[in-house]
Amino acid sequence: MEMTFLGAAQEVGRSCILLSDSEKIMLDCGLKIHASETYPMQPPAQPDYVIASHAHLDHTGFLPALYRHDKPELICTPPTLAMGETIIADSMKIMANRGEFPFRQAQVKRMLQHATKLSYKKWYEIGDSSLTFYQAGHIPGAAMPEVDTGNRRIVYSGDFKGEATHTTFPTEFAPKNPDVLIMESTYSDRDHPKRKELESQLAEQMTETLENGGTVLLPAFAIGRTQELMRIVRTVNKDVDIWVDGMGWKVSEMLSHFSSYMNEFKKFRYDMDSCNPIMHRKDRDRVLRRPGVIIATAGMLQGGPALSYLLKLGPESRAIFTGYCVPDTNGHNLLNKGYVEYDGVHIKPKAQYSYLDFSAHAGRSELFGLAEKLSPQKIFCMHGDRCPDFAEELKVEGFDAYAPALGETVKV
Repeated sequence: MEMTFLGAAQEVGRSCILLSDSEKIMLDCGLKIHASETYPMQPPAQPDYVIASHAHLDHTGFLPALYRHDKPELICTPPTLAMGETIIADSMKIMANRGEFPFRQAQVKRMLQHATKLSYKKWYEIGDSSLTFYQAGHIPGAAMPEVDTGNRRIVYSGDFKGEATHTTFPTEFAPKNPDVLIMESTYSDRDHPKRKELESQLAEQMTETLENGGTVLLPAFAIGRTQELMRIVRTVNKDVDIWVDGMGWKVSEMLSHFSSYMNEFKKFRYDMDSCNPIMHRKDRDRVLRRPGVIIATAGMLQGGPALSYLLKLGPESRAIFTGYCVPDTNGHNLLNKGYVEYDGVHIKPKAQYSYLDFSAHAGRSELFGLAEKLSPQKIFCMHGDRCPDFAEELKVEGFDAYAPALGETVKV
């Protein structure tokens, strides 16, 4: 078998790997929407099957391009397909505004027509190989695929989170001793703070801001983070007004139909019912008239209504970022340089701002834990900024680890 690394090799984003054996199987096909090198590399051959690990754009965003001239079978969990369709449609608008048209709606429609929904721990035949999904945590519907070709057994971590959150289950591990583990390495250099500690810090900052008569703005990823923040905010404050604006509300409504893929689902539905969706632009000024919490897309202040809220907030208010912001995005610039860009102008917001590391990725300890739990014959480190360093650390622990370069083909 050959493995060709078409994206996310010694980088974060545009995950894409082609497995070539008796059939061609692609693992993810994402993009980096806020980067100069947006798309994965051209594959050496078109896939017969495509496996999507979860719905984030850096894993699904370029899928429709595979359907320009071909029609591979797409396999993913039911919520991944539903949310993927929504987030791809939104990304098409962003790319069109930049004059980019990597695919058209016809390719999206063809992709959906050739999609198969697969639940966790269900065996599925793909040509001469078999596929099984395992719970990956990270976001609802995220999967850790295991591909068994008969000659080789490959486990692909996708993005995973070992511990449970208010909306996601903990990781379930594939059987031990696969021939290959392809593992994300996003946070191989550090562990994340404990979730309970972060929730306490969020509660303290939120309470202080509200008591000072301010608004709490939570810029949030539409998939995963918006739903978790709805649960956390309502858990720590039973009475505060919670407003949800942007695609996050649409995704929340979508996930309300996938009860078995969400942890604490009944509590999520109860808390969701206590939130107020913003359905029209004219309502956005109304929510700022009294102290409250606004959960708004987008998490990095690129697109969505979150940036417009930030620019209206005064010094008594606070924006709290809970997710990673890519360099050169407004979120990153605000946290590191103190400004955002609007219509080509650098603006220093009046509101206070802070960052809490609510990452949905595994930290360093969990990455080593996955390697130890599965004990694979070979590990390929991907989806990180220091993959070669992490591979060397794994070697010290006795693993056969390697960080492939972008475009590299490896025989296993």
